[in-house]
Formats: sequence, C-alpha cells, structure tokens
Amino acid sequence: MGLFDFVKDAGEKLWDALKGDDHDQGSKVEEHLKKTGVPGADKVSVKVENGKAIVSGDGLTQEQKEKIQVAVGNVKGIGSVENNVTANDTREEATYYTVKSGDTLSAISKQVYGDPNKYNAIFEANKPMLTHPDKIYPGQVLIIPKQ
Repeated sequence: MGLFDFVKDAGEKLWDALKGDDHDQGSKVEEHLKKTGVPGADKVSVKVENGKAIVSGDGLTQEQKEKIQVAVGNVKGIGSVENNVTANDTREEATYYTVKSGDTLSAISKQVYGDPNKYNAIFEANKPMLTHPDKIYPGQVLIIPKQ
C-alpha cells in the first residue's frame, strides 16, 4: 500500500473524455483498464477524488498490482495513485522511472542496468501499457523490473 505521484498532465488523452462526478470517473478508469488488457483489471475497483485515484482489490500478484498502478497513474488527469491492492505473493516491488524528454528505452536501460540492450525487459514489464518500444512520452512512469 502506498501513495505514488504521477505527472497529472501527462498520460493518455482518455481523461479529456471523462467528465462528470468522481464516481463516474472511477468507473471509466476501470473500463479503460479492462479495455487495454491490463492483467487483474477485473479484480480491482477505482475511485477518483480530485485527481487522486484510489485502487482497491485482492488476489493479485505483485506484478499485476504494479501494472495496474502504473496504468491508472499514466491516465491524463491522475496526479497520484493510492494503491490499496493486496498482493498474494512476496516478490519485491519494482522501481519506477519517469520518462524525460529525449529518453528512449535503450537510454533508460543503459542508465538503470548499465546495458542499453536490456531495454526489452523494461518493455515487457510495461506491456500492455506500452505497445511498441519507441512509443514512450515525457511524464510517463515506467516499471523498471529487477535484474
């Protein structure tokens, strides 16, 4: 459990279509998770309160918990995620990286692993949120798996 900050104005343009009260926005984020195929999306509920998403759920793996957290946090308009999902495994939590202008997965891989050729580990850890290794944007938060 914890509160994770994200760049509120970065992220998918999904938020432009989300109008209405906080309950409606939470439902739309849940629909977005399911539509994009994030594993475990059917086991969580999302509430939105003034740009903060509160994610709850049980019976997920640590990897699923992290993917859901990043997928929700990378929605435009979400400034922070309170992750109350309980994981049913004891895997150590991954680290996170906020993409800067000019970054590539290879450059990030070189910085965090010392090897630019390990970019695919970052790409795989962020699927299905990433659909191509070249499609990252400034402000996006990525999962950096342990090596």
